[in-house]
Amino acid sequence: MFALCAAFSLLLSAPSVKAQSPTASQSSEDLFEKTFGKKKKAEKATTLDLPVKVEGREMGQVPAKVAPDPADTQVDLNRLALLLRDFVQPKALSDLKALAGPDGFGKIGALVANGKGDAISLAFDAKELTLAVAVPPALRAQRSLTVVNRANAADGYQVLEPADVASYVNLRAAQIFLAQPDTDSGGYRQPLLLGLDGGGNIDGWSYEWEGEYQEQYSHHFMRGPARLIRDFPDDAVRLQAGDLDYSITGIQTNRPLAGLSIARNYTLQPYRAIQPTGSQNFVLDSPSTVEVLVNGRPTRVFREEAGPVSLSDFPGTSGTNDVEVRITDAFGRTQTIDFPFFFDAELLAAGVSEFNYTVGVPYTTGSDRLIYDQSRPTFSGYHRQGITDSLTVGASLQADKSQQVLGAEALFVTGIGTIGIDPGASLGASRGASLDLTYRDYTNEEAFYQQRTLTAQGAWRSGGYTSLGTIPARNTVAYDLSARLGQPLDEDLTATLSGRYQLVRDPSQIDGYSVDLGFRRRFGRHATLEFTLSRARNTVTGEADNSAYVAFRYTFGDGVQSAGLTVDTLTRQRELDWRYQDPWPTDSWNLDLDAINTTGTYQANGTIGYTMDRFEASVRHDYSQRLSTVGGPVENDERTTLNFATGLVFADGHVGVTRPVTNSFAMVVPHPRIADEEVGVDPVTGHYLSSSDWLGPPVVPNISAYLVRPLLLDVPDAPIGYDIGNDRPAVVPGNHTGTLVPIGTDATVSLEGALLDAEGKPLVLAAGTLRRADGKPAPGGKDAKANAEVPFFTNRKGRFRVEGVRPGDWVMTLNGVAHKPIPVTVPRGAEGALPLGEVHLVPLAGAPPKDKP
Repeated sequence: MFALCAAFSLLLSAPSVKAQSPTASQSSEDLFEKTFGKKKKAEKATTLDLPVKVEGREMGQVPAKVAPDPADTQVDLNRLALLLRDFVQPKALSDLKALAGPDGFGKIGALVANGKGDAISLAFDAKELTLAVAVPPALRAQRSLTVVNRANAADGYQVLEPADVASYVNLRAAQIFLAQPDTDSGGYRQPLLLGLDGGGNIDGWSYEWEGEYQEQYSHHFMRGPARLIRDFPDDAVRLQAGDLDYSITGIQTNRPLAGLSIARNYTLQPYRAIQPTGSQNFVLDSPSTVEVLVNGRPTRVFREEAGPVSLSDFPGTSGTNDVEVRITDAFGRTQTIDFPFFFDAELLAAGVSEFNYTVGVPYTTGSDRLIYDQSRPTFSGYHRQGITDSLTVGASLQADKSQQVLGAEALFVTGIGTIGIDPGASLGASRGASLDLTYRDYTNEEAFYQQRTLTAQGAWRSGGYTSLGTIPARNTVAYDLSARLGQPLDEDLTATLSGRYQLVRDPSQIDGYSVDLGFRRRFGRHATLEFTLSRARNTVTGEADNSAYVAFRYTFGDGVQSAGLTVDTLTRQRELDWRYQDPWPTDSWNLDLDAINTTGTYQANGTIGYTMDRFEASVRHDYSQRLSTVGGPVENDERTTLNFATGLVFADGHVGVTRPVTNSFAMVVPHPRIADEEVGVDPVTGHYLSSSDWLGPPVVPNISAYLVRPLLLDVPDAPIGYDIGNDRPAVVPGNHTGTLVPIGTDATVSLEGALLDAEGKPLVLAAGTLRRADGKPAPGGKDAKANAEVPFFTNRKGRFRVEGVRPGDWVMTLNGVAHKPIPVTVPRGAEGALPLGEVHLVPLAGAPPKDKP
């Protein structure tokens, strides 16, 4: 104390000496020692968890050692990097962790003092006890934006799972009646023909089959192709066994085979883009609006924070597409990025492959059976691979014991279009070679005159080349060259010029050629006119013909009727037709009338058809009159054809009648409470796609496999106040699956009452749960209210209302309160409000009293 007083007196006794701030070389510790005559004691750092903020958003907490000097504060950089892993690029995080000491901590002062450099910087706020992290835009994690998001088709829908077991059978009948007796049988009625086909799915294994009933043969029923299928959608792979439906490519030919097949089939992933769809990377220096225009048309708008952006999946048409990306920051400054991308349906994106490998024996269709040739085992296969977004290559092989046909493929994009090269060779019984060249270029500029198309192809076959199953070789044409140019002349008029030249190797024939000049004109929305002039020379006869083709069609105002006229001078045919089609899918009529005249022949026919949600039916009448020979007698043929088609479906014990099923189906299952009410699906202009009637529940028969199919359900005469449940579900079927779609519910009871504690006081603003006594969901419930638990809340007076409760035994519990469960029984057949009155909670023995609110 004496030293401190002496120092203070000394300062007061020397007024001529001005106080000076410590020099740069003096630290706070030196000044303390000079003033007080001893060194300042070092303060210990405090260990605590600091909230981490990035651009004002809290990301979590990180351990820190807070020192009196903020620059000496240390942060656990490993934990910080873990918090920033989704926001910062991996390399920047590695550089950050490299600054840590052996204990994982690093001093804030060792980092860049601001976020404008090329590294992450930290700032410690001693007042708020927070750690602010600044990340330069170039170091932030790249965000991937898709212009066309194909994977979210099911968003916003409750997707229903297909039934475990489903099957369907389609029946198509055709009966012909002659106006004159048949010359062979002497009867008017022709033999009845029934076509059958069906499919189904059992726990992921699907099957499909075809058959015919032919009245005229001794074996009336003939089995058609049948196969067993197993799909693996995640890998886009399909396995088949039986009479195969397999794909081919390039120079391959499709010979019917029975055996085994494995293929990569991207119809199992319909929302995946397997073709190159373009991409562009850029960095946003600040929060900006990103607008995407494709071929001059606005396509998508994004609002993104600063950082790297990867833009991909642009919508485009075949050929070159022009993409414009406009970036506008908060100050209105605009930056534009222009680039083209090329789309071709045959190209595969980099890393994408498709293949088909098939082995089996060929079969042919006899009059009443399939005939298998087990002496000719056959292999057919190809494999295509996207090397880059601009190059796709492939190879193929088809072989049996007498023939082998090999092929290769290279498809690549150039600055002037897509070029394809497909060489091939045949070995075995007939040796030869082939070469196919293709070129296509589609220009898709905004202006109509820039939307031209140009395609060309050339094929060469040696004399001995044969495709599988075509022995001996019959290649009379050595070279076949063709090209086509399409050019819009204005917004409603397009011209096409095409030509073909064939060089023959047969000395008895002459080279052939054809030239066509065509125009297509639109007259508003209702009429179109096509006019084509042609000149062609036949390779066999050597004759050259000039011809013209004219086609005019007019669509009447409401779009349900149209009439057309065609004239072809080459075939000397003139045709006049009229069409009518109701605009709704079912309970609809269609009518067709045709009158055709060629040299010596007159034909007229008319068709009337009706489509109901349970069947399709039509009647067609044909009349023709022709001269048997020049100057000979006139021959008449007149007949009437009756057609009828329907289908029968089954799914998990439910049966329905419908129109023929195309692949998969959905069957609506009404709750027993509305079983007698009309239930409709997809209402359109007062008509349903399908509705319930005396034949059973509604069935939707035309659902494509693996595509999201939303449904709109309607019960127009439902009881007042009745909740039909989810009326906008969606189905995503597999191959030949059936999906049950529930509608309606028995959860129609509302429990009402007041909750009181043991002292009889209301329990206000409390939350509780009503649970089924057996803890199980309602039987057969697939709707949103088929849960085993229903939450509820009390108001400020302790009253509660629990809606959507099914009949049965329930227990009521209050959250956060130890009490005996309250049993509640909802009688069978109960509806509407069910008053429970005052419900008293009975606390458990030894339970602490509930705090008063």
